[in-house]
Amino acid sequence: MLLVIVLSLTGTMFVAWQFANNQEEAYNAQRLTRKESSVQRSLEYTLNRLPYSLTTEELPRIFSDRICELADVHGMDIALYGLSGSLLTQSTLMQGDGAAIQLNQDLLGALKGSSDRVKGMDFGPYINVYWNVEDGRANTIGIAGVRYEKRTLEEGDFRAFWSQLAPLYVVLLIGAALIAALLSSGLVRNLRMISDRMRELNPGSKQSPIAYHRQDAIGELVTEYNTLLEQLHEAVEALAKREREGAWRMMAMQVAHEIKNPLTPIKLGAQQLERAWNDEKPDFGERLKRHCEVVVQQIDVLAEIAQDFSALAAIGMDALERVDVCAVLQESAAMYRSSSANITWTFQGLDGEHEIQATRSHLLRVFNNLISNAVDAVSEEAVPRILLSLNQTASGLEVLIQDNGEGIPKERLKKVFEPRFTSKSGGTGLGLTIAKSIVDQLDGRIEVSSKPGFGATFRVFFKRN
Repeated sequence: MLLVIVLSLTGTMFVAWQFANNQEEAYNAQRLTRKESSVQRSLEYTLNRLPYSLTTEELPRIFSDRICELADVHGMDIALYGLSGSLLTQSTLMQGDGAAIQLNQDLLGALKGSSDRVKGMDFGPYINVYWNVEDGRANTIGIAGVRYEKRTLEEGDFRAFWSQLAPLYVVLLIGAALIAALLSSGLVRNLRMISDRMRELNPGSKQSPIAYHRQDAIGELVTEYNTLLEQLHEAVEALAKREREGAWRMMAMQVAHEIKNPLTPIKLGAQQLERAWNDEKPDFGERLKRHCEVVVQQIDVLAEIAQDFSALAAIGMDALERVDVCAVLQESAAMYRSSSANITWTFQGLDGEHEIQATRSHLLRVFNNLISNAVDAVSEEAVPRILLSLNQTASGLEVLIQDNGEGIPKERLKKVFEPRFTSKSGGTGLGLTIAKSIVDQLDGRIEVSSKPGFGATFRVFFKRN
């Protein structure tokens, strides 16, 4: 709004200045035409009153006094020239160059045989006009020239016009500024309200719609926001429902898959025992003994599967105690060192006491899963190596378990902690998932990095309590 007012003021002044200049030009042209005609008639009147015909040489004698009188009457400087363009007489010496002593050939050529007035060269604010002077018999006996001083546009008049117009625009400018400030403040306030509500938007919580009852552009924006907010809540609820259903389906599939494997040998053994009983086999007792051993083994597998799934739920947060991380890590490593004699083990920082709030059994389970994965990763390496280290950080402890196995491909790094993810031929695929669940519930953090061909590194961060 302010820019429009400033531009309109500028445009008004420009148009007014151009209009005034055009008016002055038109006025000067009309006034010059009138004065030229008056001077020409005065010269013709003087010549027509003479009883005889004049020659060119007699023009200065006849008009030596008369030409000054005509100049005073018409307010113009007048000069008379011979047919060759030489100056014969003039009323006064004009400002600047005065009357030309000799007319140029281009001007003489334009006047020759012409009854029209010809405009000559301008000198600043002056206009020179020439025409042929004829006697009573229409014979050209000389050339008359007049010099007219143009009226220029008075800047004082224009300043007066500006002084009358400026206060109006000042009032408009101030009024527009006030209106713009009021409108913009209301607009910004409403937009800030919307932006604040959008900043506070949390898809996981219910948020009330914005109350705005005006039927304007802001109202349309608020209506769209409220509509999208309702759609977002519905989409979040639908997504949460699908995730819950998907989690239950996945868990059911995993449980069914893991239970099915141990049940298969139990079923086959029971069928074989039934046939042996029906056939009265003499080695039925031995078969029964072997089948019982298989059943016990498979029941142990089922118990381990049940324990794995139950560990996903909670770790017994009420039983937390002070646990030495170094001692638990060394205990876990000792179990795998005894069964993997060909692996080179390196220990760094596993001395002293470094305690955190945890449970020994669950912390041992985290390290068992991570070390077990490292042992499996280096099982086919020519020179297998595993590094276990513990570092103190500003906020707590960092446990690092590194192997020189084949590593984890980049596209699989994000899935290592997901259920059912495993690169082993056996197992439930819940080891890393359980480890992450335990670390998360201990308010810690577990990370993995890997470079294919150079092994993998697991980092576990624990906060000191």
